Amino acid sequence: MDISGIVNLVATLIALTAVIVTVWFSVHQTRVMRNANNIPVTIDLLSKFQCAEFHDHHDYIYLRLQLENDPGRGVSGLSAEARTAFFGVVYFYQSFAEISIFGIADEEMFVSILRYRILRVWEAVAPFVEKERELRGGDATYLALFEELATRAAALPHTVISDRIAESRRRSGYW
Repeated sequence: MDISGIVNLVATLIALTAVIVTVWFSVHQTRVMRNANNIPVTIDLLSKFQCAEFHDHHDYIYLRLQLENDPGRGVSGLSAEARTAFFGVVYFYQSFAEISIFGIADEEMFVSILRYRILRVWEAVAPFVEKERELRGGDATYLALFEELATRAAALPHTVISDRIAESRRRSGYW
């Protein structure tokens, strides 16, 4: 091989290395940016969970909502106390479903963390939502994203959190 062939080979290897490094940095930057989207959502989520009123509303939804209100009257027929709890909790999850399903936040992370709460709340409010859809002339879009979020949460195994903890320990060499 002559000198010009060696120079061409070296130039090709340098160019190929530059492309590989550029692609690696691009993928890494995309991951960093995706995780950056989760930070404000995480902070908002944590601030909600530090509020006793939010937990009181949660408790009301899955302990008293169906006992004290007739699902046959839909969401619009809820008592004032029930409406306050319903809108505070259900629309929180509806908003979370919007940013999660449309890819703004990491759905897997948040659905894993909130799985149990999402399922309990959806189970409690589903009869009211279904009746409200009927009262709205068959509006299937009413809280459809929250329903989809509950469907996705139900599809996750109940061991998802313990599995992730074990995976994290393996990766870090902690155990």
